[in-house]
Amino acid sequence: MRTGCGLRTVVKILEVFSEVLGENFGKSPCYNTVENWIKKLGLSVYQDDQPCKGKKFAMVMDESIAINGQKLLLALAIPSEHQDRPVKHEDVTVLNMTVGANFKGEDIENKISEVTISAGSEPQYVISDNAHNLVRGILDSGYVHYADISHSMGVILKKVYEKQPDFVELTTLLGKKRLQYHLTNKAYLLPPNMRTIARFMNMSEWVIWGNSMLACYNKLPKEMQEAYAFINDYESLLQELMDALDAIRHIEHICKNKGFSCKTSKECQSYIVAHVIGNAYPRQAHLGLKMLEYFRKEEAQLTEDMNICISSDIIESTFGIYKSKKSPNKLYGITPFALMIPLY
Repeated sequence: MRTGCGLRTVVKILEVFSEVLGENFGKSPCYNTVENWIKKLGLSVYQDDQPCKGKKFAMVMDESIAINGQKLLLALAIPSEHQDRPVKHEDVTVLNMTVGANFKGEDIENKISEVTISAGSEPQYVISDNAHNLVRGILDSGYVHYADISHSMGVILKKVYEKQPDFVELTTLLGKKRLQYHLTNKAYLLPPNMRTIARFMNMSEWVIWGNSMLACYNKLPKEMQEAYAFINDYESLLQELMDALDAIRHIEHICKNKGFSCKTSKECQSYIVAHVIGNAYPRQAHLGLKMLEYFRKEEAQLTEDMNICISSDIIESTFGIYKSKKSPNKLYGITPFALMIPLY
């Protein structure tokens, strides 16, 4: 778990020890045995009785993307008081893992009630993305809900830009160029692939690509200039998006490293007024107003002395680790190998 090795790699490592140490080491296990050890150890950690008893903690909830019609609903406990740094895996306790086809608001509410009993204490607040079922279940359970800042900024970007004609034209054109220039001598300059899921949370790469192409366009070979000439038509949009993403990265950095408090909220709002609303682009002003709405709504739930976590990055990271470790065969769905999650 510490090295990130695959199961077969673990067996190879143990075989090397066996060669060096000889009979004293004993027989190396097969990879199935190593997997069984991981599951048993993960289960023993997961079944820890009332792991949060007497502790002040916040709950982070989310569900994974569907794998063969199954989703993994995960509930994590993290310190409720911000630690003056982003949350690490060693700060986390896995409170609950539930597999199902889908989870409605009442399912989330019931699960939170179960988790609170098994945890041994009630969470100070709950963090999730903006999924309607999660928000409804959390609010119906009576706990304070904070919307994850990264998801919220992605939702705001989507509301402002998704249906704008120039944005639609550019993203459509980039998709066509990727197909057109694939496996040609022009492919080395192709833009990064735009994600289908959470596209507006992962815009940075292709926006940076567009601005980099504009910066070096005059130095490109003539053939490449002709192939990518379309990028000049969208110079204003790309610069506008770059400025917006820089602002979002700045306020996310503040909230993830310093915590979310009345002080940091005011700092972020001042930055938005000066660098987003005060910018020359009308759409950026609209974006800035939406960002201010988010901060004012979340700040209204704080007291003067609170400094909380407002990011669910740790649960996204956990899902990412599981997806990288699980079998590539999606027909398996969510398997008992999910018991490796508590070990992190």
